[in-house]
Amino acid sequence: MSQFDQSPPTYPTPPPTGYQPHPTVHPTMSSEDRNLGTIAHITPLVLMLASGGLAGFLGSLVVYLYAKDRGPVARQYAATALNVQIMVAIASAASYVLMFVLVGFLTLPIVLVVGIIAHVLGALKANKGERFEPPLTPTFVN
Repeated sequence: MSQFDQSPPTYPTPPPTGYQPHPTVHPTMSSEDRNLGTIAHITPLVLMLASGGLAGFLGSLVVYLYAKDRGPVARQYAATALNVQIMVAIASAASYVLMFVLVGFLTLPIVLVVGIIAHVLGALKANKGERFEPPLTPTFVN
């Protein structure tokens, strides 16, 4: 067998025509939706840092009440930010109670860091127009 008897190399096939973007990207998202999604995560982030985790809920609630009638995409981002803040508020309140047995001094910084990371990732995804589903966060608000 000589070197010329080998079969030609195979190349990956191109994507089919009509290739759709990743399903987590909103194809009809306006810049207003992206801005509201980013604001929905930045507002509670700032308030959460200023208050130790409890006032971020109010920021998320205000943004949700404003954005819920602006369209399904803006509503989704605002609801996601509110769901994250509800979890952060519950975990922060539990941490404040656990401070009586000194465990809360360890859990509160962890809760705040996880909340910060979730809101930063949510703001970045919203700015790109991608859907964000934070881990460990049940859906309280739709």
